[in-house]
Amino acid sequence: MKVLIVDDEEKITTVLASYFENNGDSTYIAHTGQSAIQIVDEIPLDMIILDLMLPDMAGEDICQYVKINYDIPVIMLTAKISIDDKLKGFEIGADDYVVKPFHPKEIIVRAERLLPDTHKEKIIQYGQLEIYKNERRILLNHERIQLTQHEFNILLLLIENPKKVFSRDDIIKKVFGFDTDINPRVVDQHIKNIRKKIKDNYIQTVFGLGYKMNEKVEENEI
Repeated sequence: MKVLIVDDEEKITTVLASYFENNGDSTYIAHTGQSAIQIVDEIPLDMIILDLMLPDMAGEDICQYVKINYDIPVIMLTAKISIDDKLKGFEIGADDYVVKPFHPKEIIVRAERLLPDTHKEKIIQYGQLEIYKNERRILLNHERIQLTQHEFNILLLLIENPKKVFSRDDIIKKVFGFDTDINPRVVDQHIKNIRKKIKDNYIQTVFGLGYKMNEKVEENEI
């Protein structure tokens, strides 16, 4: 998602941007209200993280501007802790309200929950893995993992059918195609590579049959 982070504290914008980018998101930073409005008008954003106390204008005014002109979720991020401040924030259209100090991971979770269903349905969660199917992107513990095209397709096949055991021939047919003349042992090498990049215990070897996802990982039993 494309995230605008608005805060006059450079340390906060830098840290938040780092976490969002490690999550695979694109970030834009504004340290003033005017620059925030300019970015909002120029870039189709998916999310705004908005500090309320900016040097040139109130964050509440930015929120009102966004809500009048666009359909973008806004998370208010502020040191204002009174219930009256929170209620005012929600009244003018804030979708969520977080009081400083905070942990960046909390902000990412809250932002993802606010995304429309069209975004959510593209994400497959399995244990600590997150698969962004359409973007062909995979995260482990919110850190991006680089897989080759075939490795990604094999892992996606297993995760979308977690209870099914796939033989090497099954995987070749579904990932490489029916007319492909590939040594079945190539699948073993791809599985070995995937295990190196994620955790060894995510993919289970079923002796004499093939491979499947380890359901105990998804159930946090390991």
